[in-house]
Amino acid sequence: MAENKNGIGVGAAAGLIGAVIGAAAGAAAVVLSDDKNRLKVQKAADKLQKVGGKRLDELKKMAQKFLKEAEEEKGKTQKRLSKPKKS
Repeated sequence: MAENKNGIGVGAAAGLIGAVIGAAAGAAAVVLSDDKNRLKVQKAADKLQKVGGKRLDELKKMAQKFLKEAEEEKGKTQKRLSKPKKS
């Protein structure tokens, strides 16, 4: 069996990770089995979705503003480059 630097077998590490994930899933199932807790989680998820939507809208506006400014600068630069220098 392959071993990592700590001397723990890969199979043992995978088993430990699986056990931790299983315990977390079991704890979540117990917590969510109660209607009050499920309602709290739903409210928190709704709030996060609302806040996330607002932040996404803000980021879209910022990106559009940046794109517009970049296009304006591109136009200015092209105008400067297109003028031939007098020698």
